[in-house]
Amino acid sequence: MKYGIFLLMSLVLLPASATEPPKPPVTVEYISPEKFTDISSTNHGPPNSSYLDQLSKHLSKKAASYLAPGERLTIAIKDIDMAGGFEPWVMPVNPDVRMVRDIYPPRIALSYELRDAHGQVLKAGDAKLSNPAFLLNPRPNSIDTMRHEKALLDNWLRKSFAERNAKSLE
Repeated sequence: MKYGIFLLMSLVLLPASATEPPKPPVTVEYISPEKFTDISSTNHGPPNSSYLDQLSKHLSKKAASYLAPGERLTIAIKDIDMAGGFEPWVMPVNPDVRMVRDIYPPRIALSYELRDAHGQVLKAGDAKLSNPAFLLNPRPNSIDTMRHEKALLDNWLRKSFAERNAKSLE
């Protein structure tokens, strides 16, 4: 009985941080997605949460591969304009068909902050991503609705973080 009370008191006195699960190395947040230029599956529709979830999962997985142990990256996405656009004059029967043309490149505005294991900021900034030549870069999964946006983010991650890791390995 003594041990049970001791164990119970030990658990009660543990700091809250000891009982919290570890934080993932990458955090993706969306700042006012309802105001994004275009993250919808319909013409002038609300943000498609499935698209946002896909981007979050993809970005978290890819970005984590560039981080050293203990580092944390926070990415705040401020705007998304998906590749393609709705042209109701071309498809009057179904105006919710996205036409992917080179005049509608993907665009993403974001800010980021990279911290080391001690919480010190290693790198931070804002980025406005766009790729006007996006149709010249084929993606292996051509049926992925978010393939152009994922490629845009992959390129940004590579340019922003791969060189940093290469220098730290020297």
